[in-house]
Order: sequence, then structure tokens, then C-alpha cells
Amino acid sequence: MKKTKSLKRRMNKTAILSFYNARKRNGDNSRLSEMTGYSPSHVSNVTAGRRSVNQDLAEAMYSISRRRVIA
Repeated sequence: MKKTKSLKRRMNKTAILSFYNARKRNGDNSRLSEMTGYSPSHVSNVTAGRRSVNQDLAEAMYSISRRRVIA
């Protein structure tokens, strides 16, 4: 059985933010705020780059956008 690397080892927080921004869709900020418990305005500030990305939000961003294809 193959061990998978943790998210922290695969990509850093800035790379995850870039990955998410390339694949983001309408309603994702609301979904992220519900998943993590942060306010929608805080999530919007993080995705816009006005605040730093914490680990909980980075993992939620990656899990939402990991299977999406860039259109």
C-alpha cells in the first residue's frame, strides 16, 4: 500500500492559494466559510491576498478545487 504525503508536504499555503484561485467558482467563498467557520468576508480577504492563509483554510481550499479542471 502506497503512503500519500500530507498536504503540507505537497504544496505550501501560497501554492494552494494560487491553485484555488485558478479553479474557483461562484459560491466557493460561502462554501469555504461554512466548512471552516470563518466569516465570508475573511475568506474573501484571504483569497484576494489581503490576509495570510492559515492551514485550515488552505486544506479546505485544496479539497474543494483539487478535482476541477481549469476552463
